[in-house]
Amino acid sequence: MKTKKLTGINKRKLMIFGGVFVVIIAVLVVAVVTSTKQIGKNEKAADETALTKLDEENVAVKEVEEKTEEKEETSEESSKKSSGKVSDNGGNCTTGSFGNLMLINPNFTVTTNWIANRKTQLISVSKKYGIKEGKSSNGDNLMDAEAAKHLNEMLSDYSKEYAGHTMVTRSCFRQVGTSCGRLCAKTGTSDHHTGLTCDLVDPEYGTNLDTSEYKNHKEWQWLRANSYKYGFIDRFPEAWAGGSMSEPLNVDANGSTGLFETWHFRYVGITAATEIATGKYNNGKYDSLEHYLKQIGKVSDLKNGKC
Repeated sequence: MKTKKLTGINKRKLMIFGGVFVVIIAVLVVAVVTSTKQIGKNEKAADETALTKLDEENVAVKEVEEKTEEKEETSEESSKKSSGKVSDNGGNCTTGSFGNLMLINPNFTVTTNWIANRKTQLISVSKKYGIKEGKSSNGDNLMDAEAAKHLNEMLSDYSKEYAGHTMVTRSCFRQVGTSCGRLCAKTGTSDHHTGLTCDLVDPEYGTNLDTSEYKNHKEWQWLRANSYKYGFIDRFPEAWAGGSMSEPLNVDANGSTGLFETWHFRYVGITAATEIATGKYNNGKYDSLEHYLKQIGKVSDLKNGKC
């Protein structure tokens, strides 16, 4: 009997011990799970914090790079402006790449810096070829070297055809404009700034630049008929004046020049001069330089000065 009683007690103790053990294990499991979750949360929070900091650093770096690029661009623009690449030609898109076809008028302008630089590229027609300047107050008759060579050939042939006649210049390159009304162009807008232009007269027929007498001017008739063979054009034909000379200057979107001058001849090269004089792009009629440039796709907007 004593042995069985002790066995029962032992079983009860064992059961109690086992229950306590299970509780302890359960508590430990809960603690471990809770700890693991907390660690996970902490790690996630740490990761999110790290990503946030990384994003902030990336944004900061990007802002620094953008500011650096802006400074570099500003510096580059300033450098270009100071060197004359941006401002000196006044935004005229024809002076850099058009060569003999450059266009300078009230819609395609140049600055005084560009004009001064252009002057350094020209030669004296008088000194090189002995062609006289018919008006001393105009100064030396400066011109582009290629244009001057062809001018000399043209005036020499004129003198051969009209014995005893010598054509002279009245004005070639001009560094400043004039303010004498419709026939004059202010500084920055004149075709004379190109160094490719000369006003031409034969003193035997008078030196007045008067369009009302052009039909009586033998030199104009000869130049109109022959100048293209030497690369020159009648720069301001009557048909492209855009109205009577009493009206305001009108350089329009179609190619009107706003001027009519029988003495003003411009070098553009033999090919272009031939196409302009024979009206290749103007139904066989004498063209204007403006209209010609638009027709061959060089200029897109004559009114607003765009290539």
